Amino acid sequence: MERNYPHAVQIVDWHHAEERLEKVAREALTGEHARSRLKDTRDALWEGDTRFVVAACEKLADHSPAAQEALTYFRNNVQRMRSDEYRAQGYMIGSGTVESACKQIVTRRLKCSGAQWTLQGAIQTAKARAARLSGEWNLLSSLRDRLPLAV
Repeated sequence: MERNYPHAVQIVDWHHAEERLEKVAREALTGEHARSRLKDTRDALWEGDTRFVVAACEKLADHSPAAQEALTYFRNNVQRMRSDEYRAQGYMIGSGTVESACKQIVTRRLKCSGAQWTLQGAIQTAKARAARLSGEWNLLSSLRDRLPLAV
């Protein structure tokens, strides 16, 4: 990411991070205590309080492989989990929209049975499909006639 997209804002998908907390709660906690701790830690994650999240995992890491794994994950991604700041700046903190776009634009068209693509053909097809699905196809098609012909 740093090499190819040095100015990109890297954000950990909130739902994926939250799933790690649920796994820790299932493995290391029981009953109402589990629900209460999970809620508190989930709320901290939502608010970007990574210190609270890391501390919660540290308390359980000696007795829970899931907590140890989550602890490593959260420590390695502290800078990518400032959910409160990202939301305030208008960023999405979930990857569902991008994952859906990949499925709609790429998978449904480019992964058809028997399809073979050149890189350029795949890029052009994905762009055309994105224009069609976004409702921009007619506008872009009308502009095509205004483009100079290649010589």
